[in-house]
Amino acid sequence: MLLLAAGLLVGCSHDGEPTQRTEIAVTTRVAGMQRRAAAIINNNDDLHTYDLKIDAYYHTSETKYLDGVKLRYDASEWKFWNNEEPGAQVHYYWPFDGSKTAEGVTASTLDFVGFCPFDAPSNITPGDYDAEDGVSFTCDMSHYMDLAGQDTLQEYLIAVLDSQTLETQTTAGGALRMQFKHPLAQVKFTITAASGEHVQINSIGITATPTSGTCTFNGADMTWDVSGSDVDTMKIAQTLKRGGTTESTPVFIIPDAGTKYLIVNATWDEWSDVTISNYGTDVDFTWEPGRSYTYNLTLDQYGLKVDTVRFTEQW
Repeated sequence: MLLLAAGLLVGCSHDGEPTQRTEIAVTTRVAGMQRRAAAIINNNDDLHTYDLKIDAYYHTSETKYLDGVKLRYDASEWKFWNNEEPGAQVHYYWPFDGSKTAEGVTASTLDFVGFCPFDAPSNITPGDYDAEDGVSFTCDMSHYMDLAGQDTLQEYLIAVLDSQTLETQTTAGGALRMQFKHPLAQVKFTITAASGEHVQINSIGITATPTSGTCTFNGADMTWDVSGSDVDTMKIAQTLKRGGTTESTPVFIIPDAGTKYLIVNATWDEWSDVTISNYGTDVDFTWEPGRSYTYNLTLDQYGLKVDTVRFTEQW
C-alpha cells in the first residue's frame, strides 16, 4: 500500500498530464573510528554489512511518506528491500512538485531519517520524530560500564537529511547523500614517558558517569539529555606500562560534561620494592557526540597528573 501511495502521488501533474516518475536513491557515508570490534561500525564497508531503516517525512511535518523501509547494500549499491525474507528489491518514487497529501501537506519536498542497524539494539529505545527538533532515542549503557562488557556493545547510528540542505531534494538529481553519525563519545588513556618504566597502571575508573540518556538530532546539532540518569563508574581494567601497551582500548560513553573523580590503580616496582596504590583526582570532563578523547596520565611518587587539553578527534 505504501508503494502504491507513492506511485499515486507521482502519477500525474497539475493539469492531469502524466509525469515521469523519478526513483529515490541513496548513498551513505560514515566517519572512521579508532576502536575495532565486531559490533562497531567503523567505515562505509562496515555500514554495507547492515540493513538500514529509512523514514521520509513531508517537509515541516510529522506526516510520513516512507515508513520504516529497509535499505540493503547489494551488488555495489544501496537498494530498497522487501522486509520479508528472503525479500527482493522494491522501488520508491518522489512525489511530484506541488502535490498534496490528504491532510493538505505539500508533498514536493521530503526530509529523510536513517537508522543503523535496521532493528535497534536492545539498549536503544527509539523515540518520536519532530519536524523542528529532529529524531530522538534513549540509550541505556548500564550493562556496558566496563571495557570487557563493551565487547558485545552494538553501536547505533543515525542520519537526518533535511530537504533544505540539498538543492536537488525535490527532483532527486542524484542519490541522497546520507551522513550517518556516531551519537556516543569515545574515551581512552595513555601512560606518558614521564611516568618512567617502573610504574604500571592496572585499572582506571571514571566515577559519576551517566548510565542512560536521550539523544536528539536534527541533522545539524546533536544533543544529549542525561537529567535524571543514574550514574556509575566506567571501569577500564587494562595494563598500561612504558615499554609495553601504553594506550588503553577506547570505551564508549554517553556524552556529558562536569567534574568527575578519576581513580587509577597502579603498581610501583623500584629496586624490588613493590607497592600497589590508588591515585585519584577531580577532572573536568567535556564529552561531545562523535568525538574521541585521549587523556595522558603521568604518575610519580607524588601523585597523578591528567592532561585533558590535547588529543581530541572527530570521528
